[in-house]
Amino acid sequence: MKAITVRAPSTIANLGPGFDIFALALEHPYIELRMELTGTKSIAFNLDGCREDIPDDPEKNCAGLALMGMFSKINSNTGVLIEPKKTIRVGAGLGSSGACASASVYGLNRLLELDLSHNQMIEIASQGEIASGSVAHADNVAGAMLGGFVIVKSYHPVDVVRMDVLAVPIVIGVMRKTQRTTRSFIPKSMDLALVKEQLAQCALVVHAIMKGDIEELGRAINKDHISEPVRSQSIPGYADIKRRLLDSGAYGCNVSGGGRSVFAICDEGRTQDVAAAMQEAFNHEHIDPEIIITRASNEGITEIAGE
Repeated sequence: MKAITVRAPSTIANLGPGFDIFALALEHPYIELRMELTGTKSIAFNLDGCREDIPDDPEKNCAGLALMGMFSKINSNTGVLIEPKKTIRVGAGLGSSGACASASVYGLNRLLELDLSHNQMIEIASQGEIASGSVAHADNVAGAMLGGFVIVKSYHPVDVVRMDVLAVPIVIGVMRKTQRTTRSFIPKSMDLALVKEQLAQCALVVHAIMKGDIEELGRAINKDHISEPVRSQSIPGYADIKRRLLDSGAYGCNVSGGGRSVFAICDEGRTQDVAAAMQEAFNHEHIDPEIIITRASNEGITEIAGE
């Protein structure tokens, strides 16, 4: 093949208490990238028609940065042209950078017939996250690459476990972050009592996924002592929004990924009620988010077309 078009799902990383460890792939939104090999020995972008503000400098672009690292590891004289065909809202905590990095690495692996393993591709793609968050982390890229529920069990080297998940109904209030990243504000240490609570919640998430228990999963993602206290500060009235969502029938609610979006888990029959409560709660704070009703998905990166 000389060209390929691939699709990668959005993800909720951190997934409640699982900071930099858990991620869940979503049915939608998703990104599509078309990649074409060129003889230019460079990484170029065609952003015509792309509604998101995406940099065309490879060093500042998550896909470009990941591919720069990939090209440095292989002996190739080729280049690549990348055309985003459909994008996830950038800077909203839905894994747009991870999806783009994963899709680009997967696509180049197929085009050059490199036969890299999933863990190898995830490790390379994680370097693309530096463009958006200053730190390489593998939860979003692993979730986008593999679909389902993922656990990053090692970073040195990257080693990921994937589990199938039920089509868990999820309601998301999508909002763009007001700053590039809040990672530097997250504390480097934690009281031992909170560590034990955090570990218990992480164990509960895995247990709920294994059982296929939506209510237990909602309760498990509802508490987090690492990311939520910091990232919720940028969401006006977050505590009240969360209370309203739980009162409307959501089993659990938290900040999505690096923020600023908020997600809630509920039964299929409650999604409209939870979406209405989310809209009303945000309206009360004079915020106008995009409300998305979606589901967890076991589908990772898929090939749409090859040329």
